[in-house]
Amino acid sequence: MLTPQFKQWYTGMPIRFKLLFWFVPLLMATIVAMGWIAYGIASNEVMDKMTQTQNQLTQKTADQIDSVAREMLFFSNNLFLDDEIQRLLESDYQPAERQKAFKTISNMMVASDSIQSMILYTLKPGYEHLEPFATNQAGITSAMTLSHFMEGPYYQAALEAKGSPVYGLVRPTDGIFVGDHYHKIVLSRVIGNIYNLKPAGLIMIGVDAARIGRLYLGQGQSSSQTEMYVISQDGLIITATNQSWIGKYDVELPYNTMEAEPALMSTDDRLKLWKESPNWIITQVVSPSTGWHVVVVSTREKLVSELGRIGQLTAWVAVLCFLISLCITWLLSNMITKPLMKLSRSMRKLQTGDFTQRVHFTGQDEIGELGAGYNAMVRRVKALIDDVYATQLKQKEAELKTLQAQISPHFLYNTLNTISWSAEKKGEKDIADMVYSLAQVFRLSLNDGKDFFSIEREMELVRNYLFLQKSRFMNRFDFSIEIDEEVRSAMIPKLIVQPLAENAIIHGIEPLDGNGFITIRAYARDGSVILEVLDNGIGMSESQLQRLTERLQRVENRSLEVSDTERRSGFALLNIQDRLRLFQGEAYLELDSKEGKGTCAVIHLDRKKD
Repeated sequence: MLTPQFKQWYTGMPIRFKLLFWFVPLLMATIVAMGWIAYGIASNEVMDKMTQTQNQLTQKTADQIDSVAREMLFFSNNLFLDDEIQRLLESDYQPAERQKAFKTISNMMVASDSIQSMILYTLKPGYEHLEPFATNQAGITSAMTLSHFMEGPYYQAALEAKGSPVYGLVRPTDGIFVGDHYHKIVLSRVIGNIYNLKPAGLIMIGVDAARIGRLYLGQGQSSSQTEMYVISQDGLIITATNQSWIGKYDVELPYNTMEAEPALMSTDDRLKLWKESPNWIITQVVSPSTGWHVVVVSTREKLVSELGRIGQLTAWVAVLCFLISLCITWLLSNMITKPLMKLSRSMRKLQTGDFTQRVHFTGQDEIGELGAGYNAMVRRVKALIDDVYATQLKQKEAELKTLQAQISPHFLYNTLNTISWSAEKKGEKDIADMVYSLAQVFRLSLNDGKDFFSIEREMELVRNYLFLQKSRFMNRFDFSIEIDEEVRSAMIPKLIVQPLAENAIIHGIEPLDGNGFITIRAYARDGSVILEVLDNGIGMSESQLQRLTERLQRVENRSLEVSDTERRSGFALLNIQDRLRLFQGEAYLELDSKEGKGTCAVIHLDRKKD
């Protein structure tokens, strides 16, 4: 819940700071959200790229290991098909046969990049204790006799394979390659007699495991934080980038965090569990030729380092975007509030009475409309003040004239009544009626200085006025006055109908030769009071009616000043329109005329304001 202190502080804050107060947190939240999303996308991209690169490296290494295995198999196939080797296996290891075989095998080793050692055992009975034929890239060497070799695992595996290659790892401690202190990747295979295909010998081809690790596993290594291993199906590490691991088992690697007994799980199962480790990225491929697992392990330190750089870059970009957005927000708030401050200063000056104030905004937006509305309001207020001032002056002048006209009203009434009685005693009844009507006109016109009286009194004044005019024009026109009972007591400005009756006589009836008629009616309609003056005079042309109607509208709307010439040409009507507007804002005068048929003047008053 907002505290009163906070509400007071917030309401007193300038608009530009209110915009910043709400916009800055929203901007921060947006930038943080976008930065977090961008960081997540970049992190996934880095992770996918590293995984893809590592998969490619693993597959490439597996292909290279397969290439070495195929080279060893090709080497053994050549030995199987070579006549010198076949004769050597059938002989008693005679020196001459040994020498021929040595030349053949030496040439084959020179053509090979990987094969370094070879042992050829004859399977003829009785030769188990003889020294086998053994050679390496340096020349003829010594090897374990067949009788001792038969005690190891490779002999039985080769026999069971029945001519198929058996791949494995020979440790220096196994003593198979006498005097060789390196781990060897070996291929064991039974060679048959080329003529009867019966087993004639057993060949073991050796490749330096450390050299293979350096030559193939080290290629394409992305960093020192990446390790590569070739692991056999029983978990023996055949070769690795770190040569100290050759000959050990995978359960000894630091990636093995299993609590279960390692012997109870296969190498495949252990590798699957290792892939779930949060500390390493592990990929593995099985070699089709050997069935060995080529495993590439990368620590997540590199990934963390990459993500750290991405996070820093994202943070700097977010800070930069925030600062730029803050500056733009400040400028935009100034663009919005500066016109409002200008408007506020102008309004304070307006309050002191300076009605010359105006604001000038170039835009067409809401602020521009506000400025235009303010300027129009100032002009309208000034016009209203001027109107009120002018009205007050007119009222004072009217009061002064009324006072002047009321110097001796009773003297005027009594004198006219005396003349009327004298004329009547002498038998001049027409003169007496005229004098009496004139006295009534004066009496009703003065109305004891009051500006308003009822419609009934207004019609009484008009009746006396028309009686006098009818006498003057020698009965050239006649008239009728109709008043509904419900509007008799309605109050209106005095002398509001009489000028219309006068205009009907002067401008409509007088130009006629005779048979003029004036109808005056007062009635109610739809909540309004209608005062209607209708004559059958000469009427007006459409252009005359339009000009006069436009003058009345300018007076009603106050949109333009009415010139003195216009006032003189339609003084009575303009005066009526002025007085109606002062009496009721909704009151107005309406004209209708047709040339040769007469004129109708209608006053519309709001009955609710009687």
